[in-house]
Amino acid sequence: MTNCLIVADCLDALARLKPGSVRLIYLDPPFNTGARRRASAGSYRDAFGSPAHYIAYMRPRVEAMLRVLSPDGSLFFHCDWRMSHHVRLMLDELFCVSSVGRARLPAGAFVNEIVWRYGLGAARAGRRLLTKHDLIFWYARSPGYVFNPLREPPTPAMLDKYRHVDEHGNRYMNAHGKRYRMPAGKLLDDVWDIPTIAPTAKERVDYPTQKPLALLKRIVALASNVGDIVLDPFCGSGTTLVAARQLGRRWIGIDINPQAIEIARARLGQVEKHRGTR
Repeated sequence: MTNCLIVADCLDALARLKPGSVRLIYLDPPFNTGARRRASAGSYRDAFGSPAHYIAYMRPRVEAMLRVLSPDGSLFFHCDWRMSHHVRLMLDELFCVSSVGRARLPAGAFVNEIVWRYGLGAARAGRRLLTKHDLIFWYARSPGYVFNPLREPPTPAMLDKYRHVDEHGNRYMNAHGKRYRMPAGKLLDDVWDIPTIAPTAKERVDYPTQKPLALLKRIVALASNVGDIVLDPFCGSGTTLVAARQLGRRWIGIDINPQAIEIARARLGQVEKHRGTR
């Protein structure tokens, strides 16, 4: 079951997948904002009540995700300040205790807390600082998880440091009588400055929780290889699946909302159409 869309609660759909078959799971579940999300794809109330009720909903679903995650696979859990500390405690517990024999996994299951600083968005904060970031927790099944180091374009500080240019166009700096070439770029750190989708952006669809394609392409490239299976159990408008398809991965998308699945299907159809006309 790859390159498929499933209309179902992920708790039910995950039971149909082969154990250990998925290399990367990204989930962007409800945030427990207490608000009603509205769009042409329908509306829903993002409210679970207390943190305990939210975790009671998420825990069995994450446990089901662990069953299908490969030994060298990773899970990225996207949340915000409301539930992040509760989610982190849940993930610490689940990733440190296996489902077989309650035996402890090797150390290193927690990889990173990624701060996605999106910049745009709400500009009204009242008597507190503006909230301009989400959190993405990266956990792995074992220390042997897939990791593809990525580099960002050179920063202005790097360009200033490596200000000289040789006859081949390569930038370098002189220090202590030696010449040092500029690296290909800045190694990726755990703070990601990726703008949220502008209202007039071409990639925007009318879905309230749509995330930028650039964000998901970075995650897919970072923690999976070509041909791997990428799973999004709350796939919404299908951004994860589009990123996976564009980067040569196989994909599985699950969502309980049939209208979301139709949006994802249409977006994936556009990807295939574009590939066919190149």
